[in-house]
Amino acid sequence: MANENPDISALLKDIEVKGASATSNTSDENARKALLESARSLVAALDPPFEVVAKMNWVDPYKWSTTRVAYDLNLFDKLLADNNAPKSCEKLSEMTGADSKLLSRMLKFLASCGFVAETNVNEFAPNAITAVLATRIVTGMTKNCYDTLAPVIATLPEFMSNTKYANPTDKNNSPFNFAHKTSQHYFEWLAQPENADQLQAMKDHMEFKTLGKKWFQSVDIPVIFNNLSSEKDATLMIDIGGSAGHDIIDFQKTFPELPGRLILQELPSVIASLPSIFPTQVEKVPHDMFTSQPVKGAKVYYLHMVLHDWPDESCRNILKNLIPAMKKGYSKILLNEIVVPDTGAGWFATGVDMLMMQCHAAQERTESDWRALVESVGLSLSKVWECEGSAEGLLEIELA
Repeated sequence: MANENPDISALLKDIEVKGASATSNTSDENARKALLESARSLVAALDPPFEVVAKMNWVDPYKWSTTRVAYDLNLFDKLLADNNAPKSCEKLSEMTGADSKLLSRMLKFLASCGFVAETNVNEFAPNAITAVLATRIVTGMTKNCYDTLAPVIATLPEFMSNTKYANPTDKNNSPFNFAHKTSQHYFEWLAQPENADQLQAMKDHMEFKTLGKKWFQSVDIPVIFNNLSSEKDATLMIDIGGSAGHDIIDFQKTFPELPGRLILQELPSVIASLPSIFPTQVEKVPHDMFTSQPVKGAKVYYLHMVLHDWPDESCRNILKNLIPAMKKGYSKILLNEIVVPDTGAGWFATGVDMLMMQCHAAQERTESDWRALVESVGLSLSKVWECEGSAEGLLEIELA
């Protein structure tokens, strides 16, 4: 059993030391995270166990559902109107069409969660979190997660009981399939015309994962992109399953001097939905990653959080389709993926693992999991690069 009487004085001293480090260099993401982790340890020490479980049942589920209703009312946008001026519930009722008493109850709750600011009796204003919640990307991410996963969460115990608590590994028999009563994989389901709104929300969600520090800001680019081909029409990098191409576009903007073709490969439906105004330096090519890779001898075949959507057997098929296209001693596969620590894994890695399990019958993987997967198809995991300030790593893979 964990220590039930942590030394509060020691935790406060730890915060003092880490706080000095974080404030002396505000750009040091690792120092910020270390301070935040210490602050969370202090909160955990001060939070009585009864309150922890009470919040789990009485607070946490309603953050999600209340926020989802707020999106239907465009409530966060309304709060931000008129230069963020505080607004009464009566005014917000006029702006949204919702009952003022309902808005008062919702906003009091959201204020207690820190999502909005309470400025007076039945009067509210936006704060920094409100502004983030109102962005297109976070709106889409929240709608995508809630609309897809709320039914899955509600039926998960029944699914687990029916499957005798087996670890889900069948891509067509996942908690998602059970909840939504479909035999289609999630991505097939998204492609159906009746799910067009969810597809757009999913695209916004995928854009969210590209925010923050990029992998190429943490690794040694000259080491990875060494000995580049001088041949005409040589391919520098292919972003496979790269959604709207945010990663490869940012890469091109950062390293415009690197020679070679840059290619975004996505399903035909995704390529067709991309804006007509698209960087000319990046080629858009329809491709299904479960078929043979048509571009031979590229320096890098890059996949960003693609394999975590699939169980091991599907991942093997994806990797096997790349092997014939690779040039030995030259080509590399770069997997930009979460690498779960063997112990002490944080909320992001473990939370996304639950998301992958419930939506895709897939998983996040430890370094040993990744190594076993890569070696099972005859490839070699040559290096795991840490990406500073991120739970994601970069796995560098070569032909064995």
